[in-house]
Amino acid sequence: MDSLDLVSPYLFRYKNMNFLLKEKLRAKDIDALLDFEIRPTDIFLITYPKSGTIWMQQILAEIIGAVKPDWLEDVTNRTQIPMLEGGVLGDPFRPRPDPRVFRSHLYPDMLPHGVKNKQVKVVYVWRNPKDVLVSMYHFARSFVLLETPESFADFFQQFLDGDVLGGSWFDHVKKGHEAQTYLDIHFVQYENMLKDLRQEVVELCAFLGADLTDEVIDRVVEKSTFKNMKTDPKGNYKDLSETHIYKEPTMRKGVAGDWKNHFTVAQNERFDKVFKEKMSSFPLTCTWEVKE
Repeated sequence: MDSLDLVSPYLFRYKNMNFLLKEKLRAKDIDALLDFEIRPTDIFLITYPKSGTIWMQQILAEIIGAVKPDWLEDVTNRTQIPMLEGGVLGDPFRPRPDPRVFRSHLYPDMLPHGVKNKQVKVVYVWRNPKDVLVSMYHFARSFVLLETPESFADFFQQFLDGDVLGGSWFDHVKKGHEAQTYLDIHFVQYENMLKDLRQEVVELCAFLGADLTDEVIDRVVEKSTFKNMKTDPKGNYKDLSETHIYKEPTMRKGVAGDWKNHFTVAQNERFDKVFKEKMSSFPLTCTWEVKE
């Protein structure tokens, strides 16, 4: 077996990203994805973990299904839009109708060569890192392939050090923004979807070239609300809870500002200091809270 750079008994590091050991994905498999054959109609959804992947996956499925009804299969969104890296969350090599949509947590520069040079559409969703940290903490407590954190304080430091699934949030988001030079990429801020989901769907439709009526857009928005997704077996990953891959429901709160219920004053000050050091030149502004 290849020598692995172990982050923990559950994670290994490759190209400054952290991957699940138990998924059996290895460096050679990650490198092989560079030569994955791309079609011009392909669409990629890129996120750092716990940044709105399931939500945007639902929106994309609803938009494409509205444009091309025969695209929809009688499967979950997780199967219809598989993870490029594969594993328990979907098979990217499964034959399926065009446009193929993939989701991935890879850095943009690790995507297949055909994605680069603006050959296909890429949607990048990002979320304020304090809420990402909290969501990842609860995810680590639920997902059986991850080590259960000993405490929130321990996980807090691991996140700042980049020793969690996916690696460094700071690196991922900066690389995502820099990828505008070589990807046809549309940035979506999670908190903006909370504030005005319809406007975000309209802008996404324009990017994808999806010409939908106001009535259809309203339907896409309604089916993509947190309330409706929690009861939609195609979108809520309920089957993974039923098969005990997740110990708890995957859709927890869907809010901005939950970090206030977890961070101590000292932790918040520490996080702000690290954020300022790492993101001082980042041109986008985080939204730390959205009032309901």
